[in-house]
Amino acid sequence: MPAKATEYDYEASSYDKSRFESSLGRHLDRMQKRIVASLLSSTGGVLLDLGVGTGRFALWLEGEGFEVVGADISRRMLLEAKTKAVNASKSIHLVLADVHFLPFREGIFDGCTCVNMANHIVGIDRFLEEVKHAMKISGSLVVNFPNLRSLYLPIAIIVNLRKRALFKGGIRSRWFTPTEIGVLMSKAGFSIQDVRGCALATSLPLGDKLAKFVQMMNFSIEDSRLKLFSGNLFVKATIKACES
Repeated sequence: MPAKATEYDYEASSYDKSRFESSLGRHLDRMQKRIVASLLSSTGGVLLDLGVGTGRFALWLEGEGFEVVGADISRRMLLEAKTKAVNASKSIHLVLADVHFLPFREGIFDGCTCVNMANHIVGIDRFLEEVKHAMKISGSLVVNFPNLRSLYLPIAIIVNLRKRALFKGGIRSRWFTPTEIGVLMSKAGFSIQDVRGCALATSLPLGDKLAKFVQMMNFSIEDSRLKLFSGNLFVKATIKACES
């Protein structure tokens, strides 16, 4: 089993609690879902949720009217997602898969979401090629990246030098500049249609006392000129016409 799968398996049972049960974590969860909802092209169709993890986004998306297929490399994360789906009487399809070798035929998904995962992928070009293959020409990809040009710069520099997540040494990680994101998406055959900013990159470094301040900051910069300096950049992209 790859080291990254083992790392995710290890934290599967505590993943949600450690990240999204504090006041700040709950705000981050709401904010990310608000941004993704604003970027999705529709409220229906078959949606691929890559890096589905414990099903945080997949279960919410099912409630928004999508038929959701969730893929992840971690068996235990998928088991957590399945348990949550059963307990919530939700219907989602879960697949054990590596994002470099997605087991789906061409053009079957109306869209794809990938939250908090792209920066951990080695060979992100191959990942984007796989997404493009599985997605309809008319579909949209919503994916986020931690932003190097943000208040997290000191942390981002350390992460990029180590090529590893700051608190999870076994997981590969990288922060991107807005220009790098644009070049990356274009080379893969995608055209960026919209960008939204989320001031908070992660709930871990900050305490609950800052939750209200961060919430006000998030709402003020989400779609303003300051979004390019936020901790996280959410991108909506479509397949270039010439790629069809």
